[in-house]
Amino acid sequence: MSKQYKKIDVCIGNLDNGSEWVITRLKEEFPNVEGQRWGCLGNCGDCFRKPFVIANNRYLVDADNKEDLLEKIRTEMDPITK
Repeated sequence: MSKQYKKIDVCIGNLDNGSEWVITRLKEEFPNVEGQRWGCLGNCGDCFRKPFVIANNRYLVDADNKEDLLEKIRTEMDPITK
């Protein structure tokens, strides 16, 4: 089932894992999606293991690497979000 993500949040502690790269690519491809960096999203265990984002203040989306995370989000995005 596709989702209409309007907001993607990243933790500054996860930027080195590739979440900054992901949010930059998403904003290029989906200009209506808001991206924001936060000091902490409260997912410290996930933050140090692999790249992740919080979508729509609700969904934790993660993957083993930044490329897979980007593809996972793209796959879940509703085409009307573009």
